[in-house]
Formats: sequence, structure tokens, C-alpha cells
Amino acid sequence: MFKIHLTAVDLVLVVVYLGGVAALGIWYSRGIQSGKDFFLAGKSLPWWAAGLSLVVSDIGAKDMIGLAGDSYRYGLVMMNFDFIGCIFPVLVAAFFFMPFFWLAGVYTVPEYLGRRYNLGVRTFFAVIWILFMVGTLGTIYVSAAAMFEVLLGWNFWLSVLSTAVLVGIYTAWGGLRAVVVTDSLSCVVLIIGAALICGLGLAEAGGWSGIEQAVSRMEWTRHHLDLLPPADHPVFPWPAVLLGLGFVLGPAYWIGNQAIVQRTLGTRTENEARASYVFCAAIKLVFPVLLVVPGLVALALFSSELGQPGENWDGNRVLPMLVVRLLPPGVLGLVMGAFFAGVMSNLDSYVNSASTMIVTDVYRPFIHPEATDQECLALGRWLVIGLLLGGVAISYPIKAGFGSVFEAFQTFLSFFQGPLLALLLMGMLTRRATAWGGVAGMVTGVMTSAGLNSAPWLFGMQKGVPYLWVAWWSFVTALSTVAIVSAFTRPHEPQRLRGLVCWLPAEERIQP
Repeated sequence: MFKIHLTAVDLVLVVVYLGGVAALGIWYSRGIQSGKDFFLAGKSLPWWAAGLSLVVSDIGAKDMIGLAGDSYRYGLVMMNFDFIGCIFPVLVAAFFFMPFFWLAGVYTVPEYLGRRYNLGVRTFFAVIWILFMVGTLGTIYVSAAAMFEVLLGWNFWLSVLSTAVLVGIYTAWGGLRAVVVTDSLSCVVLIIGAALICGLGLAEAGGWSGIEQAVSRMEWTRHHLDLLPPADHPVFPWPAVLLGLGFVLGPAYWIGNQAIVQRTLGTRTENEARASYVFCAAIKLVFPVLLVVPGLVALALFSSELGQPGENWDGNRVLPMLVVRLLPPGVLGLVMGAFFAGVMSNLDSYVNSASTMIVTDVYRPFIHPEATDQECLALGRWLVIGLLLGGVAISYPIKAGFGSVFEAFQTFLSFFQGPLLALLLMGMLTRRATAWGGVAGMVTGVMTSAGLNSAPWLFGMQKGVPYLWVAWWSFVTALSTVAIVSAFTRPHEPQRLRGLVCWLPAEERIQP
């Protein structure tokens, strides 16, 4: 395994950055007096800070490591996770869906689903989101360990535990305000670090023409330079990219992801919430290049060492090799700071959001309905620690079971994003969607996802069903089921649906 030792300059830069982020998070944790302060930052976030936090809540260590590995395997098609799966869905979320969450006065997406359908739908999606977020924490730990093993010589568990402790220090104390403030700094550092890797890599590979020449000489990379691969591509056929990613995974992620929505709910006004989304979409225009091109650089420069993807191939090695081979002292410290930024921003975003959902959608409805705000605040802080430890526990199975952390993340999403989007669309667009329709759509959609993801074991399909097709067909199944069952069951009264359905405006604005 290739290894490197950081110079004194690199170590100083990394230590200064980590110390600065932790101090900044602790400083902004002052004044946290209530659950609203902890979970929604007291609705005091400026639009630009929320927008920067949205970027790094989406783009973090798992994406830096995972997209480099998957672009090495599959090529330019991975850019579509931002071009098709992000920019347009972000704008749709900003101008259509976000106002409903804001006006409904909710803390979480499952809370909206509970008001629109019933408590069963709310609880199901709260539990499944919490499980997904714990799995996401595990993927972020694996990303950190892949880099730390190379740069610091740490073993897997030392890397994972150290990361958990560092993030837990300020997230457990400061809540969403500390998370967003540290994310804003992390976003800037992340862009600088990713740009350095991309720029130096392109220079070493002879520019884009050098990459094209190197890729064209390999037999297994004939579709690497296709933004939309042909329909017979085994993993990313163009219909699946357009339907599964463009119509389901992308919109569902930006509309229904608690880690995303929670930042906009913490802004000062509805207009600032909308502005944060637009700002995020503008910044995200550069990330397809910054995160995907490094994988192609590695393919051009180091394919003889990294090898051809196969059963035991480890895509998490691609970015560490680029960092080791391309970056000089000093620059290496900056990029390490960027990677730490990605690790911490992803971890703090997901752990804070999972804590919010447990308190709002599980603890208060089922365990202690009369819980005071101070009790919820204390529980939220303890849950941050528990969730970080849960991510530690699941990290090694994720490392052993997936070719890259990005693949793991998207596979987890495909289990429920289709049904979630179906219920949100039907719930917001028509008052005819009933509680029983929501329950039936939820169950059939998730069962479809589980069945398709289990195709190798259930149906003997050796390569399985690509997760983009899983997302699409689970969405179609759930949407159809909601419509059919709702046609034969009774909807809620119009008065209950005011502010929850676009044709029934709220009589007054509700503040969470």
C-alpha cells in the first residue's frame, strides 16, 4: 500500500484548520437555550451561510473519495449526479416544495408527511431516514479511514474513532448553528482543495487531450467519455440516468432529505430559504468537474497500479493515490484540510438531522408527549453521541460490502427515495391522496425497492438491478398505488389540508 508522511508544514496547516473549526463551532454554540435553537438555529441563519452549508451537506468526504473511484470505473457519466440530479431539482425544491415545509411550520419532512397522511406514514419514514443517516455516517467514516491510512499511517478503527470524537465535540454542544457556521468555512476550503487536485492532475496528465488519448487506448473504457452512455450500459444506461436520477433520486434527495431541508428551515425568512437554494445551485455548477475529473486523471496516470475494476477492486484507493503522487508539501496540507472539511461537514449535517428526527418524530409522539423544551435539548445532545457511535459500528460492513462509498450511499437512497417522492408529490399536488393511499404506496414502493435490490439472491441475476432503475420502478409503483387506493378511500377534510396542499393555502402562517 502506498503511504506518505506529512511534512511539518502540512501538519501545521491541518492542525490549525482542525483547531480553528472546532473553536469556531464551540464559539457559535453560545446562547443555545432551547430545542428551537439547537435544531433550527433559532431561525437565525443568513441565506449565504445556509447555502454554503447545503453544498457541503451534499458534497463531502464520501463524494470526494467515492466519485473519484466511480469516475475511474465509469467515466464522465458520474457528472450527471450534479448536472441532472442536482441543479434543476434544487431550483424545483426552492420555488415549489420548500414553501410548503416553511409555511407548515414543521421541523422535519416526516412531520409534514404525518400531517398530510397519518402518524404511521410519519413514523415509517422517520425510522427509515434515521437508519439511512446512520448508514451514511458509516460511509463517511470509511472515506476518512481510506485517506488517513495513506497520509497518517492510521489503521481503520483509529481513523474512525478519532473522526467521531472530533465532530462530536462541537456538534453535540452547538446544534445546527455551529454546524452551519463550520460548514460555511468548510465549503470554501473544500472548493480550494478540490480545485488543486483537479488542476495539478490535469497538468500532470497533459490536459484533457492527454486524458482522452490515455482512455481511448484501454479496451474496457469505451464509454468513459460519454456523458450519457448507451442503453445497454450495465450500470448507467441513459434511460436510467434520465428517469431514475433525473426524475427520482435527484428531486427526492433535494426535496425530502432532512439534512438538506433542515438548513432552509433555520433561515430567518422564507425568501432567505429560497435564496439559499439558488446560491447552492450556482456553486454546484463547478463540482461535476472538480470531483469527476480526478478519477479520469488517475485512470490516465495510474491505471497500471490501480488496475481494472473487478470483484475485489477498491475504488476508495483512487483519491488517496492522487493526493500522494501529485501534491507537493504545503499544498498537501491544504488538500488535507479540504478533506477534513468534507468529513466534518458531512458528519455534522447528518448527525444533527438524525437527532432532530428522533426527538421530533419518535420521542415526542410515542415516548414522552409532554417533554419540555429543555428535555428535548438535552436528549438531542446525547443522541448526537449515540448516532456517531452507531455510524462507527456500521462502518466496517460498509467497507467490506461495496466497491466505493458513493455506490453504498446511492444504494441506500434507492431503497426509499422513490416512495418518498411519490408521497410528497401526491400529497402536495392533490387533496384526493388519502391516508390509506399513502400507507399502501409507502409499503408497496419500499417492497419493490427491496425486491429489486435483492435480485441477485431472489432471481439469480448475477449483476443485479442498477440502483437508478430501482429508484425509478419503486417510484412508479408507489405513485400508482397511492392513486389507485386513494380512488377508493376517503380523503381528509379540506380544513385539515390547508397549508399542506398547493390548492389549499394556509389561512395563516405557522412558525415552528
